[in-house]
Amino acid sequence: MDEILTAGEVAELLQIHPRTVYKLVKDGSIPGRKFGGGWRFSRSEIVAMVSPQGNTPAPAKMHTEER
Repeated sequence: MDEILTAGEVAELLQIHPRTVYKLVKDGSIPGRKFGGGWRFSRSEIVAMVSPQGNTPAPAKMHTEER
């Protein structure tokens, strides 16, 4: 099972400010999903996105609004 990360954990993993994580997910630059009142991220998708191989391009828009 894939590890699910919070925005703070993604910020720490990518060594960026948490506000930048929110900006990137809203722009569709990183994959994330809104769930339970906050954003959640798949660790494997984030790691694949920044891997040097670059074989897995990040989708344009992966986030969905919870209703």
